[in-house]
Amino acid sequence: MDLFDLFAGADSWYTQRLLKEAASLTDEQLDRPINSSSRLFGWDKPDCNLRETLERLVQMKEIWTAALTGGDMPNIDSRPAAERTPGALLERFEKTDGEFRKIMQSVRDRGAWDETFVDALCEPAETFTFGGVFTHIITFNTWRRLAAMDSLHRLGVDIPDSGCPMGCEESIRGHAG
Repeated sequence: MDLFDLFAGADSWYTQRLLKEAASLTDEQLDRPINSSSRLFGWDKPDCNLRETLERLVQMKEIWTAALTGGDMPNIDSRPAAERTPGALLERFEKTDGEFRKIMQSVRDRGAWDETFVDALCEPAETFTFGGVFTHIITFNTWRRLAAMDSLHRLGVDIPDSGCPMGCEESIRGHAG
């Protein structure tokens, strides 16, 4: 078993699943305040609604993919409504997730988790390890996926499992066998 494949695969599988489930909701449901006081970072504000939680799952990988590739900072504050629907978020996620996975698979294949890169998107620029970035994304996206799953449950969407990577693993095994 390759733990990168398990963690990266579960992150992708559950995020896609949540975005697909959210497509059944109305704009009112997606934008309904969740009254959360939980902040992932001291400098950030709490997610205000399910749409914001889902978009931030996507943005996490968009931003880090841009940092890893030397790209420009993605627009994170003023995207038009058409780019914030569950379907549009799913398209954005699949694009950036594919690119992110290729980069991280290359890091894994080279055994380069402890190698560093400069994130020029930070002001001032900062140096991070590839392993640190990967675990950062998995940690905080897991928190947001579980928060999104809770919001979906509260809105009456039935998601039959807990969001555990073993659920993803079992689903893949069930389809592979």
